[in-house]
Amino acid sequence: MVGLSEGEKHFIRGGIAQDVRTDGRRRLQFRSLSVQTGVIPQANGSARVRLGATEIIASVKAELGKPSILHPDKGKVAIFVDCSPTAEPLFEGRGSEELSAELSVSLQRCLLGGKSGAGAAIDLSSLIVVDGKVCWDLYIDGLVVSSDGNLLDALAVAIKVALSDTGIPKVNVSVSAASDEEPEVDVSDEEFLQFDTSGVPVIITLTKVGRHYIVDATSEEESQMSSAVSVSVNRHGQICGLTKRGGAGLDPSVIFDMISVAKHVSQQFISLLDSEIAAAEAEKEAQ
Repeated sequence: MVGLSEGEKHFIRGGIAQDVRTDGRRRLQFRSLSVQTGVIPQANGSARVRLGATEIIASVKAELGKPSILHPDKGKVAIFVDCSPTAEPLFEGRGSEELSAELSVSLQRCLLGGKSGAGAAIDLSSLIVVDGKVCWDLYIDGLVVSSDGNLLDALAVAIKVALSDTGIPKVNVSVSAASDEEPEVDVSDEEFLQFDTSGVPVIITLTKVGRHYIVDATSEEESQMSSAVSVSVNRHGQICGLTKRGGAGLDPSVIFDMISVAKHVSQQFISLLDSEIAAAEAEKEAQ
């Protein structure tokens, strides 16, 4: 928990009310963003993302598996989050486990849709190799290295960047005469298919402090919030998911307004992220 004096709390709330935050940003302004790809050579894709003083490392591992009986035409994606105890004193012991579980669930809701697969931002059908028999299973791991607020948004960015860096090995399938037999697969070590991230959204969290809401809140600002709404938005402005935290209730009209603001802010943020990913890829190829 961030320990603040009453004067500091008043200063944070007053600044937000005046649209001048403690670090000089306006209410709907993000901190500086930096992106690095290919940070874990053993992974199929990886990224390091810094959003202000919040730092995340994400990795993607692809393994061949079998589609579920309920969804024979789709691959599977699992998202796991780990909060390093060195990132924040609060992460020591059970605090880390509870927050990691909460962040994992929120990311799955925003990126993978409901249990039926409806609303999934990641195209699971693109992971199928042979219907009902062979698919790719993606294991996405996010590690919080340094924490200064807005973890959910930063994790979503790191996952999107890591997926853009992900190469799925090309698979050649030997068609068996008997349809009930397991097909023989040959996984290429040289040919890779780039994972399509065009539909993967960003998450914009609007944190309500007093009568106003802000994006990309720091830990100090989050300590003064009454509630927060996280909206998952793709580049077409479509809402892919929504989660809320904080005890205070919100009027439906306020939630609709927050969604509208999130959609507007997301398009600027996606453009910024696209340019950062392109720069990171160019730097990686130049090495």
